[in-house]
Parts: sequence; structure tokens; C-alpha cells
Amino acid sequence: MSTTSANGANGATGTARVAVDALQQLTAAVLTAVGGMGATDAALLARSLVEADAAGVHTHGVSRLAPYVVQLESGQVNPRPTERVLSETPGAILLDADSGFGAPVGIRAIDAAMDKARTTGVALAGVTRVAHFGAAGFYTRHAAEHGFLALAMSTTSPSVVPFGGRRPRIGNSPLSFAAPGRDHPELVLDMAQSMSSRGRIKLYAESGTPLPEGWAIDAAGRPTRDPAAALGGGVLPSGGHKGSALSLMVEMLASGLTGANLTQNVALSGFTSTPATSTVGDLDVTVGNCYLVIDAGAFGDAAGVHERASRIAAYVRAAEPAPGVERVHAPGDIEAHHMDEARARGIPLRRRTLAELRALADEHGVAVPSAFEGGGDHGST
Repeated sequence: MSTTSANGANGATGTARVAVDALQQLTAAVLTAVGGMGATDAALLARSLVEADAAGVHTHGVSRLAPYVVQLESGQVNPRPTERVLSETPGAILLDADSGFGAPVGIRAIDAAMDKARTTGVALAGVTRVAHFGAAGFYTRHAAEHGFLALAMSTTSPSVVPFGGRRPRIGNSPLSFAAPGRDHPELVLDMAQSMSSRGRIKLYAESGTPLPEGWAIDAAGRPTRDPAAALGGGVLPSGGHKGSALSLMVEMLASGLTGANLTQNVALSGFTSTPATSTVGDLDVTVGNCYLVIDAGAFGDAAGVHERASRIAAYVRAAEPAPGVERVHAPGDIEAHHMDEARARGIPLRRRTLAELRALADEHGVAVPSAFEGGGDHGST
């Protein structure tokens, strides 16, 4: 595994670039070694984590591998789930994930919905009793790359304070949309209905950096910029009452429609509410997922839909930037740029993350290439 190093202001906080394929191979190998996770599911789950890192969404990347391993070892998550079809119509399918991780069953749900949408034009897929969802854009990009417009969403454990409240009571309810463009997915929206994820706030806490104003409140309901106080309090919804309402819409579709755990019944779905070491095997961490897939040719003009998606994005990109702004981006542009750079130069990972990966590999008897062993400890750029 080839790595190159980049030192930050403090050497210990630098990064190293790791080849995409090699990182995915190592991540899948660790997952396979833990509790006998199947090779196909391990590869899909590894790809979801590595793609998040490649896109620059490090809160949902391989830094999640350590808590995933804890969930597998504790019995919270089933390494070899037996998925079942609970309900099916010509335009809809509901799957029971049997407490497996979200990425493998989610891609299979999207694939099943695309098969249906080729006939029906529009199809809906739901997943119940499913563990962590991961980055929502993983699913919609997959659909868009196959010529479909798609929505993906998930319930989460309560981490967000509803508008006007003072305690976490709703989820951050991740939601993604993507459309197929002329050459690649366009308008790729991937967002939570909160000012920030708890995972991102943890990164602020680790670096000792104050939070931006308006992100969170402490346990007493007072605004705070202290990450530790925010983790003991709650995250605020994005857009005030609008984000709060959108969170409930996502919960209704992802859990209310599918029959999965509601947010109020979900325990630590993203394992950020308490340290991963405190997990208990019989704790139900499962949530509900919902996917809507639309065939770009539903109205008989697939090529035109692809063209219009690219035109919409290009029109936004052509906007005159405000003072101090280099350029205007369409949704998904920044992540796509990061992914192109990652494929060409490798994914930049924190040294702490690299150390965790090495420790996991050693613990589970997974061989780590010597080049990766030295990642982040030599040279600078």
C-alpha cells in the first residue's frame, strides 16, 4: 500500500495519502476477519467507507471501522445476516436486514428498486432492522451511475434538539439525492438535517478547536462552542424549524413507512452518543432506510433528462462568485473533485486513523504491507 506524508503545523497531526484500492482491500480484510463477515458484504461495506474518505467526508470513512468492529464483536451487528423480503409489489420492496450493516443491503435494495423502475418508472425500497447507514451519497451515486434519479434516507438515534427544545429528541436524519448527468452523477446532495453531525463535533473535540457559532447547545440548553459541552448537550437543526421538520419527514419515510425502530427507540445507531467500548450486545442499534428510484426514461426522454441535469449544474457553476469566493459549485462538485484527486494521488488520512487501522489489522491477524506501516511517519509535502 503506497503512502505519502504531509505534515501539519504539529507533526503528529499530519496526514498521509493512501491508495484507494489498497485502503479498500485492507478495510475489507479486517471486516472479513471479524466474526466471519462474508467477502461480498465486507467489500461493499469497505467501499462505502473508503468512498466517503475519498469524497472528503472523513466522519463517515474508515475512522468508523474501529466502532464497526466493536459492534460486530459485541453481537450488536450480525456479520452474516439472512435478508428477507417482507413485502413486495411491482413498484415496491421491503427488506428485513437481520441486523446487518446498511451498505450491503442498501446497495441490494437500490438494485432491486432499479430493476422494478425499469418497468414501473418509479420504485420504492425500504429496509428495516438495519445497522449503521453510512454516507447517504453512496447509494444515490450508485443509482445515478446506472441512469436513475434517486433519494436515500435513514433514521438515526436522537442527537438533534427539535426547534424550540433544549434536549436531543430527533435524529439528524441523513438524506441524499442524485441525478444522472451527461457524463457523471450531477446535483449530488448529501446532508443531515442538523448543523453538524456528532461525528464531526468529535473531530473538533479531538483537535481542541471551538465549534462555529450556532451549531450546538450544552446540557443546560445554552449555546456553546465547546465540543465537549456540545456532545453532552445537543446539536441544533439546520435552518431552524425547517431542518427540524425535514428530520421528521425522513423519520416517517425511513421508519414510519417501513415499520423500523423510530428515532426514540434507536440506541446509538451511529455510536457517537457514548464511547464504542461501552456497547452492549443486546442493545438494539437498528434503524430504517428508505430509497426512491426514478428511471430517467420514465417520460420517454432519458437522454434529455441527463442533459438537463448537467445544464442545471452548469448554470449554477457559471454564477458570478461573491467577493472572497473563488467559484460557485453545484451540489456534489467538491466531493467529486476530492474523489478525482484521491484516485490520482491517494486519500489523505490522519495519522491517528492510520494508527488505528494498523492496530486493528494486527489485532485480527491481517497482514499490513510495509509501505503502509510507515504511512505518515516519513517525508513531507
